[in-house]
Amino acid sequence: MLTTGDAGPMLGLDRDGVISGHLLAALYAQAAARESITRHELIRLADASCDEAGRAIDKLLQLRVLRPLPGEPQRLAPVAPATAQAQLLMPKIRELRDHQSMINEASALLACLLPVYERSVMTSTREQLLHRLEDVEAVRSTLLELSARATDEILTSQPGGPRPEGVLKESTERTVQVLDRGVRMRTLYQYTAQFHQPTVDHASLLMEHGAEVRLVTDAFMRLIVFDREVALIELLDNPDGALLVRDANVVDFLARAFERSWDRALPFAHAHERDQVLRSSEEMKTAIIELLIEGYDDKVVAKRLGISLRTLQRHLAEVLRRIGASNRLHAGYLLRDLDIVHEKYARQHNP
Repeated sequence: MLTTGDAGPMLGLDRDGVISGHLLAALYAQAAARESITRHELIRLADASCDEAGRAIDKLLQLRVLRPLPGEPQRLAPVAPATAQAQLLMPKIRELRDHQSMINEASALLACLLPVYERSVMTSTREQLLHRLEDVEAVRSTLLELSARATDEILTSQPGGPRPEGVLKESTERTVQVLDRGVRMRTLYQYTAQFHQPTVDHASLLMEHGAEVRLVTDAFMRLIVFDREVALIELLDNPDGALLVRDANVVDFLARAFERSWDRALPFAHAHERDQVLRSSEEMKTAIIELLIEGYDDKVVAKRLGISLRTLQRHLAEVLRRIGASNRLHAGYLLRDLDIVHEKYARQHNP
């Protein structure tokens, strides 16, 4: 049986079934008409069974519209519904307000912390996928680690023509060790590298140990890809550093870019064979024509092809002679139609 202090159901339902609202109203009316009434008298006045009347009285006690008199628990006094509401519901309302206040405060704090979390996660993720190496020592140690862990293939591209002898010497032992472990290696050099004897010696040694080396005329990025899982590329703002890339999408893009350059590259000859040199020279002149047609000036063309301005001017003089141009302005006029120029250039090259 429900007691006076029980905060159980409030809607006229108790554990034994439905209590009639009419019965509750009738009993409350009898009690409200008197200063007090005994429980026994109230049951006797009810138009219901003793059991139903008893449960209805308990419900009125639960709703606080009836209260037992002090010292006389069987005598009940009526209480105004507004007073009962204040006694019964206000503590619950205050509790709900406290909970709502706590919810609002927690929501506000969590809303403030959300951007902090997102920035931290993004920074952490970015640092894991893209990490700057700011000095030569950091780059060297990373190269050593990645080379030692490589198991399948390493792709490298070295733009800019001849490489410094110190760099070549430093990389030779490490690279040979990798090749001798059975790791495949493919390397791209720029055209002018074949006329630098230390670079030629280095490339020849690597090829003896199984590396594949090719030449391209136009510029390309400095790049090393290890097992198509991680890559090192040059930094625009720091020539001594590198960017370590672990993002699978970016690494795949870099590997595909390497493959496109590889497919159009020429083999790197072990020695300065005449046919190879001549073919590379003609590739260089063709690249010069294409860059001139695109409107680049001499400095940009020389940089992209990895040659000096003097070498570029020598090639330009040969190009002008072959297409029959008397000067650069005349050459620009003739080069307005790429197909015509290539046809005339081809006739001069292959009479």
